[in-house]
Amino acid sequence: MRKLLLAIVLIAASLYSGKVSAQALPATYFQQTIVTGLAYPVDFDWAPDGRYFITLKGGNATGSCSNGKILVYSAAGALIGTFYDLTDSVNCDFERGLLGIAVDPAFATNHYVYVYYVHKYGTANSCRVLRFTEAANVGTSPTIICDINLNSVSPAPAGNHFGGMIRFRPSQPDKIYFCIGDLAYQQGNPTLNYANKLNKPWGKILRINSDGTIPTDNPFYDDGNPATGNDDRIWSYGHRNGFGMTFSPLTDTMYYSENGWNAYDEYNVIHKGGNYGWATCEGNFVYNTSTPCTGFINPVATWGAPLGGVTGTVYYSGTAMPEFNNHILVADNDYGRIYDLTLGNAPAYDIVTSNVIFADIVTPTGVGITTLREGADGCLYAMKGGYTTNGQIYRICHVGTGIASMAGNLNYIGQNYPNPSTGETQIDYSISDASEVSIELFDVTGRKVKTILSGSQDPGDHTVAVSGLDKFAEGSYFYKIEVRQNGKTAFTATKRLMIVK
Repeated sequence: MRKLLLAIVLIAASLYSGKVSAQALPATYFQQTIVTGLAYPVDFDWAPDGRYFITLKGGNATGSCSNGKILVYSAAGALIGTFYDLTDSVNCDFERGLLGIAVDPAFATNHYVYVYYVHKYGTANSCRVLRFTEAANVGTSPTIICDINLNSVSPAPAGNHFGGMIRFRPSQPDKIYFCIGDLAYQQGNPTLNYANKLNKPWGKILRINSDGTIPTDNPFYDDGNPATGNDDRIWSYGHRNGFGMTFSPLTDTMYYSENGWNAYDEYNVIHKGGNYGWATCEGNFVYNTSTPCTGFINPVATWGAPLGGVTGTVYYSGTAMPEFNNHILVADNDYGRIYDLTLGNAPAYDIVTSNVIFADIVTPTGVGITTLREGADGCLYAMKGGYTTNGQIYRICHVGTGIASMAGNLNYIGQNYPNPSTGETQIDYSISDASEVSIELFDVTGRKVKTILSGSQDPGDHTVAVSGLDKFAEGSYFYKIEVRQNGKTAFTATKRLMIVK
């Protein structure tokens, strides 16, 4: 029997306060299992053709590592094979392991796939970002992009708070963002905890170039050497441990879910150089007190005890479930719930005006969701993962959408590349049926400045070249696709495009 019978759950949210009640997947939605039988899965991403790239942590909480692998599944959910096996060099004890994964935005041309994992081989111990080049569903040319030494940490880490999420920002397809927890060192002690120390990578969101170099416009960049002065890779700090990161494709805003210690899980809007208060604050209060927290960036939403351990999150921008436009969806690891956060203060969308439970989709209690993503079809995809030998990926969409997969013949538009662009770029898109298609470019005021494409298109995958962007002023623009089939709008989507001089 579903754990929804647990009835009323109280959620405290900063900038919003109220009661919410757990509920099963509403009757107007269905849940389809796409992938099954995953042992300790953590994260997944898609290739442009719909193939799934999936990380397996490597083993259980006792550190018995046996399956630290990246697997490839077809768009229909059938196992293709092992992309790469890291079992001999992954530390999977407790919260460590093979964790986050991200497919390069330019995968169609470079076939790059990146993972974040905790490396252990012989005497070597580190947190690594590793890049592979996909060739016929196999990872080749493993290349270390970032390597953060753990042997220098004293005392040795306890095994938890290693973060693990790795993502690309839509407006910066050559920049990698990834999070590392505070290693659970001196919890609640701001004097000794690592999260507020600018010379330490722990308890931070880090930003690097996709080739492993460090962007000089990072907020604490000083000499380019993380070992001296500031750690130049830091984007934001004062984080305890997070495993959810998403970006708005419209405003480029970054959102982040973070696990609390005893009192509050958090949801944050991430700003360049921001200090989010740990280990001084938890939620909106000084740790273990009722004193309001000041002098830091406070969360836009919080969840009170018993904590669910918030994880995967997505800023919804699709058309299949328009009720979620400009909403945040965020999952938890302990109960398998998905929360619906309504965003306010348009167009910044940097406050939460409502926080309710959308659904509770995983049984039993103690096995939850590690990853949420929005598919090219506009449906929601959730991974049941973590400490389970029967991990799954679910597709959630409206009844009537149809039982489908991420296979071809979908209406879809990708992020332009290169982005930012100095004058020329290209956009990949797919059409499910013969259609009338338009792609138009708008400035930030909503004024149309260019028609990129207009006309009849056959079903299938397409690429349109965009030139003449050097004629426009530097800044943010938006391109919108409209697909009309049988005289009706079948699909629309909007993406952000950056022009630089």
